[in-house]
Amino acid sequence: MITDIQIFPIDTEEIRTQVYQEAYNDGNRHPFLPTHVVMRNGEIVGAFSTWSPTSYWWMHTQKMRVRDSKLVFQGMDTLMRQQGTPKYIMPCEPESAFYSLLQNRCDVHPGSDGGDWTLFTNRD
Repeated sequence: MITDIQIFPIDTEEIRTQVYQEAYNDGNRHPFLPTHVVMRNGEIVGAFSTWSPTSYWWMHTQKMRVRDSKLVFQGMDTLMRQQGTPKYIMPCEPESAFYSLLQNRCDVHPGSDGGDWTLFTNRD
C-alpha cells in the first residue's frame, strides 16, 4: 500500500456531523461545507470542499461610498439566498474601505492567525 489515506464523498448528514465534531475536537476548527472526508485507518483526519459558496465583490474606491455599498450588499445577499446559498464566504482585506461594513454585518470565519485578509460569513 502506497498510503493509508482514503478520500470519500460525504453522502450522509451523519458523516458530515462526524466531520464537524472531529474538526471541533481538533482545536475548534471549522470546515466550511465539506464535500469530502479524509480517512486514515478508519478515523476522520480531514475534510475539504470542492464546492465553495464564495462571493468576491468589488466596489470602486473612488465612485462608491460605504453607505452605497450597504445597498449593494443587501442586493447580493438576496440573490445568493434566492439561488439557494444562504451561507457564503466573503474575503476582504483589512485595508479595504468596505472592511468595516463586513465587520458590522457579518461574522468572521475563524482561521489561522497572522493572515493578511479576513474571511467573513454572512449572518443567518
